[in-house]
Amino acid sequence: MRGESGPVSWSGIPATDLVIVTERERQEPIASFLNHLRRLDYAVHVIPRVAYQFVRRIPTPQILLVDAAAREFQSGGPSDGQPAWEQVPVILLATAEQMPAVRFGPGLHDFIILPANPTEVEARIRFTLWKTRGDRAPSDQVQVDSLRMNFSTYEVVIDNRRIELTYKEFELLKFLVTHRRRVYTRSELLELVWESDYYGGTRTVDVHVRRLRAKLGTKVGGMIKTVRNVGYRFG
Repeated sequence: MRGESGPVSWSGIPATDLVIVTERERQEPIASFLNHLRRLDYAVHVIPRVAYQFVRRIPTPQILLVDAAAREFQSGGPSDGQPAWEQVPVILLATAEQMPAVRFGPGLHDFIILPANPTEVEARIRFTLWKTRGDRAPSDQVQVDSLRMNFSTYEVVIDNRRIELTYKEFELLKFLVTHRRRVYTRSELLELVWESDYYGGTRTVDVHVRRLRAKLGTKVGGMIKTVRNVGYRFG
């Protein structure tokens, strides 16, 4: 069940508790499983397998549950081995008949054999969160080295010194910090950070990155890396 303060996403708003990758939400035993989750008061977001590539638009969940019928996810992640959300634990959902075909891998944290009773479901979810919670942000704040960001108050602090950023500078930094080590092209950053409120060229990304580096200083600003002929990454 939820903690006393409730789950918080990277953006500082209540997070989607659970995301389920399935195309059988109206079929048994998935339909009954979804009803169990909702009775346990979890917010559940169901996405089809074909939409998995767009999960960056969904608030970071506590757990990703994957229907074993989505074969490329049977090892706990996409076929290329790169999870959509870093550090989000994965639970595989499978019937007894499907289990012999499951390929266990490092991306898979646990599994639930369907049909399952609500008590077992809640226990496995709580156990998975307990095992992985140490690697995840407990609140709407994140700290990387001397950089500390508060996503609710829009504060950026470096070595106890507050840094004043514009709204878009903050949003760009937040996106890069919460998607560390992954490289994004300028076009992707425009789509994901600016969304529909900007119609100019990709040069605006370069301008904002340059301003961020100047404001953050050599040490922290240097964490925003330029990947030649591709784009930018943090860390």
